[in-house]
Amino acid sequence: MRLTVSCLSQLPEQHRAHTALILQATPLPDQALFYLATFNDRAVALAWRQHERLGFIAVRDLTRRRGIGSELLRQVRQEAKAAGLTRLECDPAQAPEAEREGLTAFLQGQGFRPREGVLSCCLYE
Repeated sequence: MRLTVSCLSQLPEQHRAHTALILQATPLPDQALFYLATFNDRAVALAWRQHERLGFIAVRDLTRRRGIGSELLRQVRQEAKAAGLTRLECDPAQAPEAEREGLTAFLQGQGFRPREGVLSCCLYE
């Protein structure tokens, strides 16, 4: 099977167990657009966006370094651009301390640059 990324207003119950492994105790927001990446009907990555803010992005540790995060972020960018946004921002300080350095490196590798205390990317470059 292939990787599927879905944009959802809430996470399906059948994926709650796998998303818990991705979240690592990070609480879900009450309202956001959720981006769930699945492979073989198992959740392997999750992100959410609230307006121009990327509040969370993570790939399950067993499936990292396979392009899943890049594809997930591509979908988030595409949806944000379609919603009329011009910029996407993320604050790696919101991630668990052990994940911050890796998240920062990933986002910078995807074109995010430091701007006013957060990492930011223009959606029209």
